[in-house]
Amino acid sequence: MKSKKTRIAFLSAGVLAAILFLFLSYARVFDEFEYSTLDFRFKLRPQQPVDEDIVIIHIGDDTIEKLGEWPLPRKYHGLLIKALEAAGVKTIIFDVFFSEETEDDQGFVDAVKASDNVYLAYVFELNPPVRGKKYITASRVIAPLINVLKSACKGRRGFVNVVPDRDGKVRRILPFVEYKGKFHPQITIQAVLNNLDFLFDKVEIIPAKKIVMNKDLRIPLEDFSSLLVNYPGPWGKAFRHYSYVDVLQSHLSSLMGQEPVIDLNELKDTVCFVGFTATASPDAHPSPLAVLYPGVGVHASVYNSVVQQKFLCRVNRWWNLLILVVLWLITGFITARSRKLLAFLSIVLIFLAYIAIAVAVFIFCGLWIDIFYPMVTVVGIYGIFTCKKYLVETEKRELIEKELDIAKNIQESFLPKEIPQVGGLDLNARMLTARQVGGDLYDIVQLDETRMGVMLGDVSGKGVPAALFMAQVVSVFTSFVQEASPADVLRKVNDRLVSEGSSNLFVTLTYIVLDTRKNTCSFASGGHLPTLLIEPDGNVKLLDVEEGMPLGLIEGDFSEGELEYKPGSIFVLYTDGVTEAMNMRHELFEEERLVELAKTLKGRSAKEVVDAIHKSVADYAGKAEQHDDITVLAVRT
Repeated sequence: MKSKKTRIAFLSAGVLAAILFLFLSYARVFDEFEYSTLDFRFKLRPQQPVDEDIVIIHIGDDTIEKLGEWPLPRKYHGLLIKALEAAGVKTIIFDVFFSEETEDDQGFVDAVKASDNVYLAYVFELNPPVRGKKYITASRVIAPLINVLKSACKGRRGFVNVVPDRDGKVRRILPFVEYKGKFHPQITIQAVLNNLDFLFDKVEIIPAKKIVMNKDLRIPLEDFSSLLVNYPGPWGKAFRHYSYVDVLQSHLSSLMGQEPVIDLNELKDTVCFVGFTATASPDAHPSPLAVLYPGVGVHASVYNSVVQQKFLCRVNRWWNLLILVVLWLITGFITARSRKLLAFLSIVLIFLAYIAIAVAVFIFCGLWIDIFYPMVTVVGIYGIFTCKKYLVETEKRELIEKELDIAKNIQESFLPKEIPQVGGLDLNARMLTARQVGGDLYDIVQLDETRMGVMLGDVSGKGVPAALFMAQVVSVFTSFVQEASPADVLRKVNDRLVSEGSSNLFVTLTYIVLDTRKNTCSFASGGHLPTLLIEPDGNVKLLDVEEGMPLGLIEGDFSEGELEYKPGSIFVLYTDGVTEAMNMRHELFEEERLVELAKTLKGRSAKEVVDAIHKSVADYAGKAEQHDDITVLAVRT
């Protein structure tokens, strides 16, 4: 009943945990941690191919130093347009917004108006994402393009808002924003569509899915219609780049017939992104590849993705849920069916293999598969199944413990509950099992008014099988003990055990009969250790016989010994748990040490003898584990 309740409780807890885990995965609650795994993959990925026609004109520290503080006078922007036009540049995209009029706007306006390839920027105030809505909306334009430039660029404009993730890093852009009921393009999307001979207003936009130019060209969209930025490499290494001031100086040098700083012919038919990159640039943001990555590099990366049709795509939520379920099933199966160490090693291998696959898929296919959450839940599932396994094993162990307690009580019932009083004999015995039940046995039988029979044995093996065989031996011994001498008793017990034997167990056994009227002792042994005789003067003898094999193996003969003892003598019977007890250095207690101890026990009571031997063995073993049953029986005459 308890086991069934445990299974039901675990099943219920497992279902609830699975539902919770799946919900958290679908809701992408832990995306901030997942972003770190994406950054890790970016850094492992080698440099990606870039379109050779993409060029960055950067307004760096050298430009600010030579031309004055930022913002630059707009006459320089007009001169830059003329220089790039003269070089045969295909497209000029300014990642700089011009929201306020200045005194020198006219030259810049004229240059933009005279060109048909300049794209200018403005900035929206974006509304927060709304759950259930597939795109981002804007409430107003907070940095509008001044009217004269708006007219001059003839619709070639777009917003340049950057929307960092929760950790502040830029991993995506918004290709379009809804404002006043209409979709407005991001400046790079506007430019690349035009260069591919498409108009933004004419392409098919499926929010949160894709922008379709034709059947062969499309831009995949993620949540809220965002586009993952496929950074091809670190800043300064991925794209060709030229200094803003070097371009101006080279153009002027060419006009005056002087040697230019750079050959502007290199810019022919290129798409030039113009942006601010000087120290402390407000347009630099953290990215997966660098602490600060200029915004102009983000635009160039987006343009490169579209023209090469090389995008990053995240596996959708439902596929991630399927991956989770598959990983859980594999983890649960391995954990439930394997041993602890093998299960742990298998889970580690699955962990590493999954990460390797996720990294490889990202590098070679541009596919972003979640790593963090699946691995966290795999560890969680492993922990749940391991805990369940532990509790089930604990429950089984408790059941076994209860059964062993019952077996121990049954076993103890076969041992003498009261010691008979014969002729003033003093008897005492104590058995210490290595497990809850053991294979040692002893019996004390009053044969008549002057004779006492004392038996002690040791069954091969330990635990429950030994305890059951021990009960059988005691039962058989009791049935023959009144009929014959010690040797005959052992022979009859052996014959019965051999005829009924099927357990492949055997027992070593010694049996002595003390006659208090004659002060004599007759004894026989079935392969057991010799009995110690401690005489009143302290002399110690070992009582053994010539013939006597372990009982329960084959039929055989048993010889018998007899001696006359002096009053005050002590007989000590013991099992090999005494002589084979080991200390922490795996050294045996041995018979010699027992004999030396026995020499000090003359005149002691039977209980004192038993206690002294047990204490000596315990002190010798120390913290070493007891590996065999220890039984000592003493008779003082």
